[in-house]
Amino acid sequence: MAISLSLCQTRVPSRDVLSYQSTMSMLPEVHVNFGQITFERVYQVFLPLVPGGTLVGGLVLTNPQRVHEVELALQLGRYSRIAVLIFGIYISGLILYGFSAMVTGNFCTLLAYIFSKLSFPKRPNELPSKSTVWRRVASEFLGQTLAPLPAPMPAPPLQGNDVEWQDLYNVLEDYILRGVPILSNEIYLLFTYLQAAGWALLYLYWKPALRGHWSVIVVATTVIVSSAGMPFLANYFYWKYDRLTAWDFTARLINEIKIRKSSVPSPQGN
Repeated sequence: MAISLSLCQTRVPSRDVLSYQSTMSMLPEVHVNFGQITFERVYQVFLPLVPGGTLVGGLVLTNPQRVHEVELALQLGRYSRIAVLIFGIYISGLILYGFSAMVTGNFCTLLAYIFSKLSFPKRPNELPSKSTVWRRVASEFLGQTLAPLPAPMPAPPLQGNDVEWQDLYNVLEDYILRGVPILSNEIYLLFTYLQAAGWALLYLYWKPALRGHWSVIVVATTVIVSSAGMPFLANYFYWKYDRLTAWDFTARLINEIKIRKSSVPSPQGN
């Protein structure tokens, strides 16, 4: 089984549909999927060894006498000791991973609450949504029933159907990028395990052998904070900026139109 996490994208709120600033809408949705293992993802099975090895290895090095006492008390053979060590490392890694995932969720919730109170992000795509070229392509894609009606002339800025076109610009961009996550599963998984290793280092810092090394707590704190806030940061930039340029967006929309027309059977063939 391979463990993968996906960060599902949310939708840009319409000023016509949503008149409030939702804190929950700024939160990433995290899902844990146990799918069929593939060759390119086989490394995910061994990821718990990184934080687990950091924690258990550090405890073994800082407490050699206690480790020896445990070996004498259990009276395990050579291979049994290795098996118990690997099992302990793997279980510790999974526990640290679960703890890191919980910290990430709570930290992202806190950041979403703070940023929603300060200012809600708004994409600067007012000008591209007013492009006559893009509107003509979008009207062809949407059809007469979904395309906004022409606004009465003259119309002041961001009045009439300009608001609708800007909303459709955001909606259609999400449609074009459907299935493309804001943050790839592999990157999110790697950063979560990296945070788990940071928690292991932070725990080891409070041991007498490492308590005087301030560099350990600096590295651990930096890793934990940056890894825990990264999912929210990726989601925030999704809200703040377009993921496609206006030209790329228009070109992809034209391609969607061509694909749709090519898939429709010709009336002569019936």
